Amino acid sequence: MAEIVRRGLDERVSVLNAASRAATTPARGWLRAVRDAVELSQEQVARKLGVKRQSYADLEQAEERGAATLNSIRRAAEAMDCELVYFVVPREGVAGTFSELARNYDPQFQHLQASEHSMALEGQAVGDLKPRTKPAG
Repeated sequence: MAEIVRRGLDERVSVLNAASRAATTPARGWLRAVRDAVELSQEQVARKLGVKRQSYADLEQAEERGAATLNSIRRAAEAMDCELVYFVVPREGVAGTFSELARNYDPQFQHLQASEHSMALEGQAVGDLKPRTKPAG
């Protein structure tokens, strides 16, 4: 089952990586940037959300600090006739696909890579293993 899921994710990874590189978060957060761009006041967005202006202001500040929930951001985006787009991709430099990322965590691959390193020290490496960066965590 995991292999099927990985293949499905791998099919999308190049598009998601491109979107990730293009979508750097604005300095004061997406909610503030979009609200300013479409010329809405905090009061207008708050009214559509059914909250007080200060509650909405607090949400924008929470997003800027990285402390807002996805659900809160989604609701605020919807109040501005937008949608939240959310995805996770392998960290650049660690793996290019989810299959590579899974392989990096595979203990058998780690053993094989250690053997390849030992063989390389003796001038006997096969040389067919892609080097990997140790996953964070």
